Amino acid sequence: MSIITLTSDYGNKDYFVSAIKGRILSEISEVKIIDISHDISPFHLNECAYILKNAYINFPQKSVHIIAVDTEIEKHKRHIIAYINDHYFITSDSGLLSLIFPNTNPEQIVSINISPNYDNDLFPARDIFTKVACHIIRGGTLNVVGEKINSLKSFRPIAPASINQEKSLAGEVIYIDRFGNIITNINKDIFNKNKRQQNFTIHLPRGYKINSISNSYSDVNDGTALALFNSTHLLEIAINRADKNAECGASTLLGIKEGDQIIIDFFIKK
Repeated sequence: MSIITLTSDYGNKDYFVSAIKGRILSEISEVKIIDISHDISPFHLNECAYILKNAYINFPQKSVHIIAVDTEIEKHKRHIIAYINDHYFITSDSGLLSLIFPNTNPEQIVSINISPNYDNDLFPARDIFTKVACHIIRGGTLNVVGEKINSLKSFRPIAPASINQEKSLAGEVIYIDRFGNIITNINKDIFNKNKRQQNFTIHLPRGYKINSISNSYSDVNDGTALALFNSTHLLEIAINRADKNAECGASTLLGIKEGDQIIIDFFIKK
């Protein structure tokens, strides 16, 4: 069965998500619609990129992904469909895809134009994106829905940097999950490359320090902070069995928010 996924910043209070699903099912009843997330913070491209980057790769090839975050059309922000890594992505040319695929060029990109009232559409995810998605599910080609383009709006993701004559590594908090766990942009390979055989200290706000990498959350006692490399191979700062509402999660208790810097010092213990 063909798959269409939905990712948005619409939340679950309003009719938006159900309207999109209804429009798809009205055109194609034999399609599986999967919600990736509708709890993206409004207009938050980095958050959306983190979630989608780690979700889409688990879906079958040729899946169609509708991304409704910051979708209002503007003079310099068109709607697009891109074919990348054997998946279709329908979204705005907002720079989002460059955050998901910083090192991968799309095989094909089309600027969507299928409606005479296209520029005035206030709900493009329902009125435009669903039509394009259903067209692809039926076996249609991209060139029918618009004009081929050669490039996308692009952002350069912030990468960890070696500082202090390569004795330290500076990273950044890129995401806070629902448990209050802190996800950084420091991946395991970069960490190991800088660490070599040295000891290290992870410096956190409020003077908190972590000197080891855990293999699992349960390596430490309940309520204790830890660092580990999560399933996406990124350095994560967490508190074991934090409050289920994240009110006592690492982000709150350690005073860390998205965009904060994380410094790791490497040294040879004397």
